[in-house]
Amino acid sequence: MTDETIIISHIDTPDVAWIIEELDARGMPHRIVHTFGGETLPDDPQRVVVLGGPTSVYDELDDPPFVAEMEWIRAAIDAGAPTLGICLGSQILAHVLGGAAVPGTQGLEYGQTQVRRTDVEHPLSDAMDGTFFSFHSDTFEPPPGVDILATSDRYPQAWSLGSALAVQFHPEISPDGIRDLIAREGPKLRAAGLDVDAMLADAEAAAPTSRAAAAALIGGWLDLPPSTHR
Repeated sequence: MTDETIIISHIDTPDVAWIIEELDARGMPHRIVHTFGGETLPDDPQRVVVLGGPTSVYDELDDPPFVAEMEWIRAAIDAGAPTLGICLGSQILAHVLGGAAVPGTQGLEYGQTQVRRTDVEHPLSDAMDGTFFSFHSDTFEPPPGVDILATSDRYPQAWSLGSALAVQFHPEISPDGIRDLIAREGPKLRAAGLDVDAMLADAEAAAPTSRAAAAALIGGWLDLPPSTHR
């Protein structure tokens, strides 16, 4: 078994500084794996973080590398490796565990988004209650029998099953990550009528609160005892 936390990225330069800060603070080794670029995932990971990305699960079901990634993630969860799925990652987790990733019916959810915990108890319920950056138009149907842990006014936002925890929002993203997003997608977003300058300004203003929320949720997830991942 590798003692590394494997961070699966679906873009060249993911914004993982806050994740890595939390890992480093705990002395946890880590490695970013770009599966879309053909990099190989290791056997028996210690824990897994599945990041977001620009694709849709349902568009990639005939793509062998993507299918291989999903099979690997399912095997890691079955083996009990704590696995955190973020945005696209949450949709991948839903798909591999018997739910689905589907186009959203409430339009693009973007910018600072109010997320509220439900009455379902989870060790990280309080950490899921607050304002987080969101950027997605797809959503998930959680696996059968799974309770939703958090919602926004548009979409379900979190659920857990076994060693998997899925969050639709982005606890990890910093203003630098949002700048990168705008650099990649800015013209398309402006053409769609989004005020990307205001989106970035809001993220910069919220950065201290967002960093604290990342510590509570990501750090809290890293600190969960093994018995929690059941």
